[in-house]
Amino acid sequence: MVKGYCGIKVQSTDSALKSLNKCICEWFFMRFLRICLLAVFFTAILTLPEVVAHAPFSAGENESLETASIIPDPTKSWAIYKELHEGGEAQYYRFSISEGERILVSLFISPVSKDEGFSPGLVLMGPGISSQGIVPDYVEMPEGIGAIVLEEKPSEQATYEPFSPSSFYPVASVEIDAPSSSTYYIAVYEPYQGGHYGLAVGYRETYTLEEWILIPINLISIYQWEEQSLPLIFAPMMIVLAIGSGLIAWRRPSRQIPMKLFNWMGALAGLLFLGSGVTVLSQMIIALTRTSPVLEIGVTLVLAAIPILLGISTLRLSLKVEEKIKTRKRIYFVALGLLALFAWAGLLVGPILAIVTSFLPM
Repeated sequence: MVKGYCGIKVQSTDSALKSLNKCICEWFFMRFLRICLLAVFFTAILTLPEVVAHAPFSAGENESLETASIIPDPTKSWAIYKELHEGGEAQYYRFSISEGERILVSLFISPVSKDEGFSPGLVLMGPGISSQGIVPDYVEMPEGIGAIVLEEKPSEQATYEPFSPSSFYPVASVEIDAPSSSTYYIAVYEPYQGGHYGLAVGYRETYTLEEWILIPINLISIYQWEEQSLPLIFAPMMIVLAIGSGLIAWRRPSRQIPMKLFNWMGALAGLLFLGSGVTVLSQMIIALTRTSPVLEIGVTLVLAAIPILLGISTLRLSLKVEEKIKTRKRIYFVALGLLALFAWAGLLVGPILAIVTSFLPM
């Protein structure tokens, strides 16, 4: 009996070499994990100024000027996803802004609505605006104000959005300086049929903490706006969970120490992270069926790689079954959960599971 490397007692030189190899692998893994965590952190910091774009905005029933959805800060960049239910319907938004501040509004539609011939119009109304175009009779308009009417055909080329990822067809855009400090109105209408449209309002790109964390949930509504079904949206995640869980259950019986709740919870968090990355890649492929390959694909690939990297690291920690869990390992789970929360990995459930796992007993 000789004392082997890393304090492990071994029976022979052969065993000593195996122990040495195991220790080297563990040493490299822990350093690799630290490098991965640092890479994810610095990637998030460096890309934050570029990533912050349109914050989601939920508009309620707004089929009249009286019930117009109020945009709280029109200088902040908002994204509104809605549906006109029938032709001859208009939906309204209003906001207050100071004189001289920039008003920026863009209208776009979903790919399926483009295929169906949906072509909405946009009206910007407010005091001091020089009127352009004719406002349709069925569009409500306050007295004594001007209006800019934009009735343009949707672009023939879809635009690729790398952070969702998704695609859409631009329709119209208006940008002016507010003529006076007052309330302004936006109307979206279509004389013949209904369809899915989106509004991008504002230019100041910023997010609250809540808006940032809830982005993965809001993306689901965007994919539904594109008329994707929930089974299609969640299919990549479900496939990863099914295959991953099956492989873990199939391989673990051959190990000496059985997996316990701590290990299974951590493994589930890791699979959810992996599923998020695969979902991003699948949505990228769907979006690219409408658009030509663009350089922004690189951004999407980075956003997919981060949750995949987090998933691999979390699974590696979870599948290493030990009699006693070290404090350092618990700290790693907390760190991975927090990073995943801000990296949009695991649909909120994964990060919560990773953090909860760190407090579980063996």
